[in-house]
Amino acid sequence: MKFVDEATIDIAAGDGGAGCVSFRREKFIPFGGPNGGDGGRGGSVFALADRNINTLIDYRYARRHIAKNGEAGRGSDQFGGAAEDIVLRMPVGTIVSDAETGAQLVELLEHGVPVLLARGGDGGFGNLHFKTSTNRSPRQKTPGWPGEAKKLKLELRVLADVGLLGMPNAGKSTLIAAVSNARPKIADYPFTTLHPNLGVVRVGPERSFVVADIPGLIEGASEGAGLGHQFLRHLQRTRLLLHIVDMAPFDDSVDPVKQARAIVAELKKYDPRLHAKPRWLVLNKLDMVPAGERDAKIADFVRRLRWKGPVFGISALTRDGLQPLIEKIHNHVAAQQVREPMADLRFDEVVGGR
Repeated sequence: MKFVDEATIDIAAGDGGAGCVSFRREKFIPFGGPNGGDGGRGGSVFALADRNINTLIDYRYARRHIAKNGEAGRGSDQFGGAAEDIVLRMPVGTIVSDAETGAQLVELLEHGVPVLLARGGDGGFGNLHFKTSTNRSPRQKTPGWPGEAKKLKLELRVLADVGLLGMPNAGKSTLIAAVSNARPKIADYPFTTLHPNLGVVRVGPERSFVVADIPGLIEGASEGAGLGHQFLRHLQRTRLLLHIVDMAPFDDSVDPVKQARAIVAELKKYDPRLHAKPRWLVLNKLDMVPAGERDAKIADFVRRLRWKGPVFGISALTRDGLQPLIEKIHNHVAAQQVREPMADLRFDEVVGGR
């Protein structure tokens, strides 16, 4: 299935049904009084986060979602029926914004929690509603209230604990395939990854974390080079970034230090908050470096980059060094969850649900 992480839709809640003007007329009861009922409520539009959905492709093609109007009131004290609500199922991590103003309306972070997007109009009053001791035969009624209509922008940001960052062909897809249940496309040419991949890393019984792999970032991405910045949004909810570096590039003229600095620069251009996230250096493809030269090459890389943070030397292909890395990541993520649990990332409803 094609991965779609942005969509624009039009939604409209239903109008309320009109009230009814009616009088009771039966045999031997010529002046029975008013009995016109109220109109029914129009259908509302709700969003529901569903963990079984991982793309917005349904809303790329179905862009109009309109709820039905409420029924009009009837005589004999009969109120109109309320219209059925519409529930739009979206992936967990979807941000819903007003397409015209850009204001964020809601952030869907909890599975199975419905959020009101557009409220249906209330039904109008029938003449039964206007009966008083001095007005025994009212002929007033009111039309139904209109439902809300909005143009919405949907933006998906995946929920993951760890994000993989690096140049194309740095080995990110090989790494996520080696440590998780994800099976991304792997090949010996750039940009084999065209959309984010999520994988669950099992550390032990009831011990796991989620890793997100995005397409490779290259220098000049902020100007549209490569796939640009369009997928970096998927790293904004992560608690840790792994900067994957290819220590054995095919081209001898390629400098891994220069590539690493370019990635950091592009990250800072995109979002300083993303740049400020905890970031670990993972030096990959050490199986292609002679065993006697690995330590010296790692030390030289760290010195030239002037890196002060954690450094891990691995081979995603042979899985050397992966177990210590996975344990360290899990301990870091678990500590972050204690300080800042995912439940604290509460969405903000603009209009409360009924």
